[in-house]
Amino acid sequence: MNAVSVISIGNELLSGQCLDTNRAWLGEQLSLAGLNVVSGFAVSDEISAIEESIAHATAQANIVLITGGIGPTDDDLTRDAVAKFLGVELEFRQELYAGIEDFFAKRNYPMVQKNRVQAYIPAGAKSLRNAVGTAPGFIVTKNAVTIAVMPGVPSEMKLMFSNEILPQIIDKAGKNVVVTKRIKCYGIGESNLNETLGDMLKRGQNPLINCTVNQGVITLHVVANSNDKKTAQEMIANKISQLQSLIGKFIFGYDNETLEGVLGKELQSRGKTIALAESCTGGLIAKLLTDLPGASDFFQCGWVTYSNAAKNRLLGVDAKLLEEKGAVSREVALEMAKGALERSCADVAVAVTGIAGPGGGSEEKPVGLVYIALVSSEKTFVEEFNFPPNREVCRLRTAQKAIAMVRKVFLATV
Repeated sequence: MNAVSVISIGNELLSGQCLDTNRAWLGEQLSLAGLNVVSGFAVSDEISAIEESIAHATAQANIVLITGGIGPTDDDLTRDAVAKFLGVELEFRQELYAGIEDFFAKRNYPMVQKNRVQAYIPAGAKSLRNAVGTAPGFIVTKNAVTIAVMPGVPSEMKLMFSNEILPQIIDKAGKNVVVTKRIKCYGIGESNLNETLGDMLKRGQNPLINCTVNQGVITLHVVANSNDKKTAQEMIANKISQLQSLIGKFIFGYDNETLEGVLGKELQSRGKTIALAESCTGGLIAKLLTDLPGASDFFQCGWVTYSNAAKNRLLGVDAKLLEEKGAVSREVALEMAKGALERSCADVAVAVTGIAGPGGGSEEKPVGLVYIALVSSEKTFVEEFNFPPNREVCRLRTAQKAIAMVRKVFLATV
């Protein structure tokens, strides 16, 4: 078995004061290493709760990773909970204490007596070096299950995991490997995707396909389990080929690729540039594109024309048209795009105008109504959308659709 469970300790994670970035990072690193994460827990700073979570984790996995709760304060109780679970006492390690003293001495900072508790680890456990902090980690095996405990501070945890723990658990995992490939899809609903793929999504298969949705993007996680990495990769490739034949037109990228990242690369590779005229998105599309390194190669310029006066003055949209059709209309979206193209040196211009809400809607033009227009020397295209009546969601969906439209309508023909 090659199964891992990850436990994050801390009341701040449960209250929402802090995001559990450790568990997300560990999950990614474990997957890249071919290790299968089967469960994850966020647990309060209570000995009984931590001990119970360890019992659940060890019932599901043969490797348990724990982050947090090994600092010097009274609520750092992970070492106590692990010792209780193992049925052993905490043991003072003089060499660990000397290392903590040295940490403070090198920084010319006084060490308070509270830090002494960090030199205690469960009897029989092996200590793990903390290269950038005072809290040593530790690793121990019970009933063929390995339990590794790390600090909750992300920088300390990452170094300890990479340098001290990962080599040991890879060796423990043996020949069995898990390889994962993420396939990014856009433009199809989750229910339609499930219907299209049918039996391919059934549980118990190898490779297994897991489906997740985040902010309009569907990610298919293809997980192959084999005795060697090459075979697992071949299994993944065969499954991707099947998926391409069924939903290829909705697949835009793999692994960590984003809609805007893929668009940027495609514009760059073709030597094409883009200009934007944004209203309801308030510059969000420009932000997404200019977040990308090298964006100056393909991004020319953009206008955020929120008012009718700005649309008229900066983009040349006719004031009479704005009065007759309204700012949120097919006609105005097209004129905004034409104005942006004429006033820039770009190869394509995209304009968006809509009602993001929460107010401003009517029976004729409800909240969520958006028009997206695209204009180039050879293309003139505009489409109407009705997004959810939520300001944040509507703006993001508009930006995503605009980016997707450039790929579908413009780049497909150049």
